[in-house]
Amino acid sequence: MYICKDCFHDEELRSEVSVNGSSDGVCAVCGGKGKVMDFSEFYGFFTTLLELYSPTVNSNKTIVDIIQNEWHFFKDKDVAMVLLADVIQANNLDYSIADFVDYTDDICIRVAVWDRLKTSVKEKSRFFTNMDEFAQYNYLTAGKSLHVGQKLYRSRITPVGQKKIKCDKMGCPPKELATAGRANPIGIPYLYLSDSAKTTYFEVRAVYLDKLSVGTFRIERELELVDFIYDVNLFLVYNDDTTSLKEIVIKKKIIDAISEDLSKPLRRYDSELEYVPTQLICEYCKRIVGADGISFESSLHKGGRNYVLFDDCSAKCIRVDSHEITKIDIDKR
Repeated sequence: MYICKDCFHDEELRSEVSVNGSSDGVCAVCGGKGKVMDFSEFYGFFTTLLELYSPTVNSNKTIVDIIQNEWHFFKDKDVAMVLLADVIQANNLDYSIADFVDYTDDICIRVAVWDRLKTSVKEKSRFFTNMDEFAQYNYLTAGKSLHVGQKLYRSRITPVGQKKIKCDKMGCPPKELATAGRANPIGIPYLYLSDSAKTTYFEVRAVYLDKLSVGTFRIERELELVDFIYDVNLFLVYNDDTTSLKEIVIKKKIIDAISEDLSKPLRRYDSELEYVPTQLICEYCKRIVGADGISFESSLHKGGRNYVLFDDCSAKCIRVDSHEITKIDIDKR
C-alpha cells in the first residue's frame, strides 16, 4: 500500500515520505497525487509500538483512540484506522482494530509508580518515604537551561492605595510567611516565575479591574532545570536505537502524570495535603538530581510555561510595571 505524506500529522513521518518516497504516484488511502512511499517501510516502527498494547476488558479505548489521542501520528482517525489495521493484520498482533486495548500489564505497573508514591507520602510515611522504586530508572534529569540575562516574570495583586509593589518585595516571602505551594513546603520559599507577563495574570487568578504589579526578573547565573514538559518524537527515538521505545513511552507517561499534578491549580475545597507529593518531587529534584529548579506547563494559560527556582538569589527583579486587568474570558467544560 503506497501512501503520501498527507496521511501523517507527525512531522518526522511526513519528512520521511518527502525525503525517501518514490516518484509521483497516487496515495492508496486518501487518493492524493504526489510523492508516495510503501507503508510497509513503516511496519518495523508501528509493530514495535503496537506490541506495547494488549486487549483488556478494563479499557474503553481502541488502539486508534490511544494512538491518535496520545501520539497524533495520523491526519485523522479514519486514516489511522486503515493504516493501523494494515499493521495489525500484516504482523499477526493479538488484537484487532476494534478491540479495546491498554498498555501491557508490565507497562501499566511501572507507570503507576507515581500513584503508588503519592499514596505512600500522603497516607503512610511523610518524611521517610521509600523512593527506591521511583529513583532506579532515573526518569528525572537536569537538562533544560536558563541562561544569564534571560527574562522571566512574576505578578502580585497590588494592595489598595499603592501604585505598585517595589522590586525588593516582588521575590519570595520571608521563611516565616511562606505558605505551602505546589512545589514548596510551608516555611521553605521557592521563587515562582513564568515565561510571560500574561501567564502570570492567570497564575495569580487576576479578575476584572485587578491592579497587578508585574515584576521582570533577570536570571543571574546559568541554571539547570528538570523540565516536566517532555516532548519526544517516537519515530526519531525508534530510529536512534539507543533507548527502547518501551522505556521512552514509560518515561513520558510518568513525567506527564507528574506534570499534570504540578500544573493542577488547588481548588477552594482541596486540602493542602494534595501538595505533598509534588513537594516531595521538587525536593527530590533539588537534593538527588541536583537541579536548580523545575519547569512545567501552565494549566491556566494554554501554551504558558511556569518555572520554580529553588534559590531565590538565582533571579533578580530589575523592574516592576503596573498593569490593570480590563478584560477577562470565562469558559466552561
